Amino acid sequence: MLLWFAASYAFLVWIADGWWTGVVGCISMAFAMGGVAFSIQHDANHNALGRKWRPLGLVMDILLGTSSYLWRERHNHAHHTYTNVVDKDGDIEQLPLARFAPDQTWHTWHRFQHVYMFVLYGFYAPRQVLMGDLSMLVRGEEAHVPIKRPRGGDLAVLLSCKVAFLVIALGIPMIFQPWWAVLLAGFFILWILGIVLAIVFQLAHCVEEADFTSEARLMKEAEEDGPREWARHQVEHTVDFARSSRVLNWYLGGLNFQVEHHLMPGVCHVHYRRIAPIVEDLAEKHGIRYSANRTFLLALRSHARWLKQMGQPPVAVA
Repeated sequence: MLLWFAASYAFLVWIADGWWTGVVGCISMAFAMGGVAFSIQHDANHNALGRKWRPLGLVMDILLGTSSYLWRERHNHAHHTYTNVVDKDGDIEQLPLARFAPDQTWHTWHRFQHVYMFVLYGFYAPRQVLMGDLSMLVRGEEAHVPIKRPRGGDLAVLLSCKVAFLVIALGIPMIFQPWWAVLLAGFFILWILGIVLAIVFQLAHCVEEADFTSEARLMKEAEEDGPREWARHQVEHTVDFARSSRVLNWYLGGLNFQVEHHLMPGVCHVHYRRIAPIVEDLAEKHGIRYSANRTFLLALRSHARWLKQMGQPPVAVA
């Protein structure tokens, strides 16, 4: 993945000399950045590679432009604790633009979200790079879940890595390419990256097969049977897809095995393929619904249908 990233970067900075070569380079760079996010930083920032490899998590800061410290607060804490819980899981809180869960507020424009969201997903990465970290630092929370603001060494690393990212993303390219071309290419890369990142997440959580819940229901389940209900919640609110595709499994860093990842986030993704049949058998034994879409295309269709379903006005219950 890092060689792919380096080759794409070198091509854009020193070889690309026209619009078509620039477009090809931007597409390659965007998918290389996605691969780095999926298969390197994700495991590293979950401590799934072992402590000595944890510094690899900084590729997120230096190559992708967003803070790994704040990502761990947002993703490891908020998302993994409150998976698909309305008002707690920031990854499904995209109101008022999108409605992903039945308990979220409906607006008239949501009727068309199954069309426009596939374009707006592209703004996910630019927003994170330009405003995401700053917004979290200012608010001190993510979707009503408090975060621990970085201090001391953590803050120094965050700021120094921001500078390194700007030098790599803008400073060096502007020496060899026109400044306007660098800015245009940078936005185009992030826009493609945003679509890639958002869709991969949505296929695991915002599909017809996944459950959504409220914080009150989550608390009630935890009181009844904490550990068992936690496992049930993770399995029934998460969906696998394209498990037989070795290419996708390589590129996505095992994120097509989201059920296994949510149950064992500290386990390296290379083991998920062998763990999945065991988890599926145990789920069936304990009466827990385990869902998996056979192919990427089937999962994408399920997501599109869910967007369309959530775009319809809620039906009042008598």
